[in-house]
Order: sequence, then structure tokens, then C-alpha cells
Amino acid sequence: MAAPTQPPPSDRPSTSRGTPRPAPRRHPAQRFFLRGLITLLPVVFTVFILVTAYRFVTQYVTGPVNSFIYWGLEQNALGWQGLRAMGIEPYSDVYLAPEALPLGLQDRMRELGSEDEVFRGELSAWRDSEEGFLRDLDGLAIHGERLRRDVTARVPAVIGLVVSLLLVLTLGSLAGGYLGSRLVLRAERALHVIPVVRSIYPYTKQLVDFFLAERKFDFDTVVAMPYPRRGVWSLGFVTSSGLRTLREHSGQNLVSVFVPSSPMPMTGYTVFLPAEDLVPMPFSVDEALRVIVSGGVLTPPYEKVDIDARAALAEAAADEAAQHPPSSETDP
Repeated sequence: MAAPTQPPPSDRPSTSRGTPRPAPRRHPAQRFFLRGLITLLPVVFTVFILVTAYRFVTQYVTGPVNSFIYWGLEQNALGWQGLRAMGIEPYSDVYLAPEALPLGLQDRMRELGSEDEVFRGELSAWRDSEEGFLRDLDGLAIHGERLRRDVTARVPAVIGLVVSLLLVLTLGSLAGGYLGSRLVLRAERALHVIPVVRSIYPYTKQLVDFFLAERKFDFDTVVAMPYPRRGVWSLGFVTSSGLRTLREHSGQNLVSVFVPSSPMPMTGYTVFLPAEDLVPMPFSVDEALRVIVSGGVLTPPYEKVDIDARAALAEAAADEAAQHPPSSETDP
């Protein structure tokens, strides 16, 4: 029985191992669409990050600070002095809430009118009797929302951001001194004994210290290492000088390296490798994080290689084909 006729080698698709296929040609509309995405997405992502950061700051930083500032101005005697200095009189008729008045004063207001001198005197006498250092707006028949509207017009929300920055700078200055550092240490010890907090706070502090604290490692921070096997290289951050037990057991100078994962560098693996296997990289932690998050797309300009990746693959495939030529197959 005759063997089935096979097309000549020139007519068959190339299936050599490692030979890259040519890139498919895209329709002009696809090219225009992709080019538009490349132009638009960086702007969209930048705006998204800025808006998210702004919302986070306003909700968790400036929001509570502004609320405290407004409370300090609206609900105590010293704050009222500040309001009057800014031209805001809390006892003005603009902020009067008649529904919060006692029933007797409500009747007198309906009978005499809010502008009557007799009613004004009775209202002042009642407020004087209710007034203390802390000022309850509802208890003094003051419309809180109207007062807050005028207070925010005089004291804009950006004041909260300025005050927050000043608080952070002040706290950093105090924590750098002897007395401040002792107070911070006592506060951290107190947090370590709270049942739920002690299981969260130490790890978040270590993570923040790793990325923000001013500390010097025994080795360069950003390194490349043969991980997960020889011939495959990964980026990582040297975190410490390793573990004593591992050093004594292996007889090697093992250091601990955190290997972040892409595209979420907050997760990854902690490995212990010989120091001589680590290659110090000449860029910062921020640049390394950009490389990891982008999957190797965003590399520092001085680390770019002027070789097309597709051409390099084709050259590697040609070298492999020359070293391992395909064996000729003959039918019996």
C-alpha cells in the first residue's frame, strides 16, 4: 500500500520548536483603536488615581480634621469668640430655629413676633440660663446647618489639609526626640496588648517601615536573584541579614529577600538566598516597583536594551535549529 502523499516541505507550515510565528497584521481600524487606547488610558488611569487619592484624603484625613475644627468653632465659648471675630454671630436671627424653642417662647414669638424687644429679652434670658462653656446648638435653638454653611465659607476645607500636614510634621519632629520617642514606644506597647489590634498593627508597621522608614540595609535594597530556579531571574528587596539557624545549618551567608509578585507587589514570597547569588541593581525601590507592577514594560531609561524582543526570539530559534537539526523521516 502506497504511503500517503505529503506536501513538499516548502508548502507545510513551519513547526520547528522555538520558531516564532510572524505577528498577525491588524486591520487599520484595530490599529487606530489600539493607538487611541494607548493615548487615552494613561490619562484615565492618572485621573483615577488622583481622584481616588483625593477621596481617601478628604474622607479619612482632612474630613475628620475639618470636623474637629468646625466643632471647636461652633460648640464652645472660645470658638464662638473666633466666630464673632470672623463676623459670624451665632445668636443672630439668621440662625434662629423656632421649632427648638420651648413651647412658651414659641407662643410668645407667634404673639409678639421675632423682632419684638420683649420677645428678644425673654429669648436672651432663656439662652443665658442654658448657656455654658460647651454650646449645644439645638439646646440654644440655633440652626446648625445654616451656621455650618457660613463657617465653611469662612474656613474652607483646605484648612484641614494644611492642619493635617502640620500635625504630621509636628508628630515627626516630636517622635525624633528623646521624650517623643519614649511616648511613641509606650503607645506601641499599649497597642500590642489590645486583643484585635495586636494581630494587625505590628505587621502594618513593619510594612510601612520597610517602604518609608530611613534605614540602611547591609546590602543593596534592590537585587536580582536566580529565582525560582537557575536561569530565571527575579527582582526583590533585601529585608534583613537572614536567620541564624539557616546560616548555621547551611554554612552559607544567607540573606532574606522579599520577592514581590506582579502586578500586586504587596504580596509575594520571602526567600533566603546566598549573598553571592544576588546581583545589586542600580535603581531605586520606586523604579523596581514600576518594573514589577507593569510586568517589565516600564523600565528605567538607562536599563533599556536596544534589541527587539521578536528578533531576539527568532535569533535564539535559529541558533537552536542549527544546533539540533530535525532528523529526516523515511517511510519503510
